Amino acid sequence: MMAVAMKPLLVIFKPRSIPEFDEAIEKINGISKLWLKYFPQPEAYDRARKFFLNSDYTHFIILPDDLIVTQENVDAIVNYEKSYDSISGWCNNNGRDDTNIDTNISAFLPPDPPRTATYEGYRWFKIAHFESLLDRLKDEEELLTMPVLHQGFALSRLSRKLIEQVPFRTDAGCCVDSCLSLDLVKFRIGITQYVDLRIRMRHMKIPRTELLVGKEKPMMLFEK
Repeated sequence: MMAVAMKPLLVIFKPRSIPEFDEAIEKINGISKLWLKYFPQPEAYDRARKFFLNSDYTHFIILPDDLIVTQENVDAIVNYEKSYDSISGWCNNNGRDDTNIDTNISAFLPPDPPRTATYEGYRWFKIAHFESLLDRLKDEEELLTMPVLHQGFALSRLSRKLIEQVPFRTDAGCCVDSCLSLDLVKFRIGITQYVDLRIRMRHMKIPRTELLVGKEKPMMLFEK
């Protein structure tokens, strides 16, 4: 049986207007884009999932609007050679302050329910740990992909199987990434999440006051 050719869809969740992000995404070519602008998070993910499932795209790639990506990053995640149902890059985690010592990746499940969790409750990997692994394993690239229990949607490539079997949900309107990590374990469908340490991006710290949800007209735009 011939393998199905990959046909990825880059899904851009954009509840804000961030010039640096807009400039970066203008440089990304060679992939279809679906924009979800100014929707509340639950509605944005629900609309994106329905669009994807009614299309012939094979993979759903998540791009939040506070993540600065390059063409190299996108090409790397699209062309990742193994057929994992969930493969992601990684970035700094600006969830608490500007010290930037944490990544957005954890070897532990998120607290449940995630909305009530403390920042420390996620037990994030440290940036220094990932940088050390990249240096020590630079000649053993197959070891630079690792299984994780939680990843915070840094250009996450999700398979059609995953999207079909695990609907997106939120906890009190947020934490869709944490909810997905919890549900993948709860549903026991044999899907493991992976992160490729070679695919590193920059996460910007944008105040929640910058959100345009409820201030601008929501829209879904498709660029083939």
